[in-house]
Amino acid sequence: MLPIPNLDDRFFDQIVQEARKAIPKLLPEWTDENAHDPGITLVELMSWMTEVQQYYLNRITEKNERKFLKLLGIKLLEAESALAYVTFSGSAQHKVLPRGTRLKAMDQPFETVETLQLVPAELDRIIVRTDVAASDYTSSNHHAGISYYAFGPEARSGSKLYLGFDQALPEQMDISIGLKLFEDYPVSVGKLADGSARLISSADVSWKYFGAEEGEGWLPVELVRDSTVHLSQTGHLVFRLPTPMKPMLVHPANDKRRFWICCTLEREGYELSPKLEQIHANAGIAAQRETWSETASFTSSGVADMQFTIVGHLPFYGLNMVQVRDAEGSWRDWHSVIDIADCGPQDQCYELHRDKDSQSVRLVFGNGVHALIPPAGDHSIRLISYAPDFELERWLGRSSGLPNQEFEYDRLLNCLRDSFQLQIGWVMPGAEELVWEDWSAVEDFDHSGSEDRHYVLDTANGMIRFGNNEEGLIPHKADINNVRILSLQTGGGHRGNVKDGLISEIVTDEPELLGIRVTNPFPAAGGTENETLADAKMRVRQELHTPYRAVTGDDYEAIARSTPGVRVARVKAIPLYKPGMKVEQQDKAPAQMTVVVVPYSEAAEPKAGRGFLQTVREHLDLHRLLTTELHVIPAEYIKITIHAVVVMEPHMKGEARRIIRELQRLLHPLDQGSESRGWPFGRAVYKGDIYGAISRVKGVVYVQDLWIDYEGAGARKDASGDIIIPPYGLVTSGEHEIELLSKNDV
Repeated sequence: MLPIPNLDDRFFDQIVQEARKAIPKLLPEWTDENAHDPGITLVELMSWMTEVQQYYLNRITEKNERKFLKLLGIKLLEAESALAYVTFSGSAQHKVLPRGTRLKAMDQPFETVETLQLVPAELDRIIVRTDVAASDYTSSNHHAGISYYAFGPEARSGSKLYLGFDQALPEQMDISIGLKLFEDYPVSVGKLADGSARLISSADVSWKYFGAEEGEGWLPVELVRDSTVHLSQTGHLVFRLPTPMKPMLVHPANDKRRFWICCTLEREGYELSPKLEQIHANAGIAAQRETWSETASFTSSGVADMQFTIVGHLPFYGLNMVQVRDAEGSWRDWHSVIDIADCGPQDQCYELHRDKDSQSVRLVFGNGVHALIPPAGDHSIRLISYAPDFELERWLGRSSGLPNQEFEYDRLLNCLRDSFQLQIGWVMPGAEELVWEDWSAVEDFDHSGSEDRHYVLDTANGMIRFGNNEEGLIPHKADINNVRILSLQTGGGHRGNVKDGLISEIVTDEPELLGIRVTNPFPAAGGTENETLADAKMRVRQELHTPYRAVTGDDYEAIARSTPGVRVARVKAIPLYKPGMKVEQQDKAPAQMTVVVVPYSEAAEPKAGRGFLQTVREHLDLHRLLTTELHVIPAEYIKITIHAVVVMEPHMKGEARRIIRELQRLLHPLDQGSESRGWPFGRAVYKGDIYGAISRVKGVVYVQDLWIDYEGAGARKDASGDIIIPPYGLVTSGEHEIELLSKNDV
C-alpha cells in the first residue's frame, strides 16, 4: 500500500513562529515584531489561511470518495420500489384493470405492474390427487402460513392439482392466477448478481380445463405466460380458454358441479416437491411508486392510415400528446384533432380515441391527403401520457444559454432514476414551433464532450445540472420554456415494505371499480433507500471478494452457489477433469472444468435434474473463460454400510441405536448445521474415520471388528478395506449392522 503523507503537519502557532523568525532575514528593516504591529496582524491572518488550506488538503472529501468508488466500478445504488402480491375480488362482471392502476396502502401509493382482466368467478375448491389419495386443501388455502404439496410429497408423474371455480371463466381472455409457493427453506434461492440466466424446471406440468363434450376429456389451455416455471417458484399463470367451460364433479368435492382447471405433473423430476401457500384468481403485482408521466413508442411503417393501440391507466385517464421523429432525428409535437378528415396533406395531426371497455387508447394517423403520414422508422412515434396535475410541473423552465445551469424540482428528491427522461427544445431558423431533442442522464461530466447532450440528475438535492460546452453541451437559449420532463416516477424506500392487508384501496372515481376489493395477502418486499456513501464503502469491500469471473475452482463454486432461481446445497469444482475419465487415470484433461452440484432437497439422496443442471450451466457460461470447456454433473452417491462388533460397558449394551445415529451423522451428504458439514466430495471412507466415530459414543470400550461394504458406481475397495470414491462422489448411510458385546463377556 502506498504511504499516505500527512499534509496538515503544522499548527497555527508553529506557522506564525516560523514566519516571525524569517522576518530578520527577509526584511531586516522590519524591527517592530510586537502584536500591535499591522504587519504581524497580516502574518497571523496568512498563517490562519495556511492552516485552513492544509487542513482541507489533508482531507479526503465525499467527492473524492465517490471518484475512488467510480474507479472501482462502483456507483451508489438508487432507491428501489417495493413489490407486493395483490389480489382483487368482488367484481360483478368482467372488468379490465389497466397497467398503472393506482392503489393505496395508508399513505403509500402503489401501481399495478401489468394489465389485469378481472373475472367474477371465485376459486371455490382446491383438490390434490396423487396415486394414493385425493385431498381437499381449500381451507388451507384460506389461512396464511399453512402450506400443502401441489402434487404430494413424492411429486410422482400423473399427480394432479384441481382448481374449481363457482362459475365458468370467460373464453378468449387473459386470465391471471397467482401461485404463492412456500420458500422458507434452510438453503435460500440464489440471488441475481452479474448477468442473468433463465430458470429451467426439471419437471413438466400441463394445464387443462374441462370444456369438452361428454366423454372427450380435458382440453389444453392457451398458455400466455407462466412465471412459475412449471411450479418451480412463486409467480403468475396467465392463460386463455379457447372454448366455454363445462361443469363437472371431481372427488372429493362431490357436493356440486364446478368449473375446473387441472394441472397435471407430466414428467417428474422436482428437486424439491412444490408446496403451495395460497392460490388466487385475479392476482397481480403492484409496485410502490407513482407515475406522473410516461412514454410509449411505436414503429412507423410509413403507410397511410396507421393505427396504434395501448392499454394503460395514465394513457386512458390522463392527458396525452404525440411526438414524431423527423429525418434529422429531432422530435416534433403533433396535434390532436377530432376529425382527421378536416386536416390538409401537410398538417401534422392525429386522432385519439378512448375505449372504456378495454381501457385502451387508439391513435389514428392520416393518409397523405388528410393529414401527413409519419415517416417510416423504428420507434419513431411517441405517445406521452401524464397526470392532469402534472401539466404545469413538467415544464422545468427555459435555458439562459449560460454554462453550468441548474434546475431544481422537489419531486426529483423521490425520483426513480431509471424512469426519468428529459427533452430540450429549440427553434430552428425560420420556424415558430420548438423542435425537441432527447438528452441523456450521466453520473458526471468526466467523459462528456462539447457536443454531448448530457445532464446530471442529482436526486439527493432534487436538481438537474447542465454542462459548460466543454464538458457537456449547453442547452439552447430560449425565450419560452424549453426544458421539459418526458417521463417521471416517484417512489422507493423502506416505507413501501408495508405489512400484509394494508393495500386496501383502489384510487379511482369510476363507479364500476368502487365495489372491487383489493388486498395484499403477504407483506410487500424489496423496497430500499438510496445507498449512503458509508454503505457503498462497505459494499465495495464485499464486491472485491465476490468473484464475477470464473477462473479458479473456488470461483466456479462461489458463482454456482449464487445461481438465480435454484437452491444449491453443495458444489464441487474439479479442474482438469471431464466426465468419463477413470478415477485412477493420472493424465489431466487440459482446459476442462467439471462442476458437481447438489440441490437442496428433502430426499435422502438429492439428485440434480436436467433443468437444474442446465440452469447452473447457463449461469456459469456467463462467467467462464472462453477457452474453458464446462461440464455440470450431478453427484454420484455411494451407499456405505458398516458392519461392526463393538465392546460396550455392561450397562450400555443395548445402545446400538446411538452408534447408528453417530454413523448416520458422519456419513451424510448434506450440511446438517452444527452436527455435520457433510461428507467431503471424493474423500475416501477410511476405517479410521469409522473407528473414531464409534469411539466417540459414550459407553464404547473398543471396536473388536469392523468391515465396510459399499454400493454405487465409480467406487472401489482397496487392499486395506477402505472405500475409494470418485471425485464427484458423496456418501450416504446404508443399513448399518452393529453387534454389541459386554466387556464382561469378552
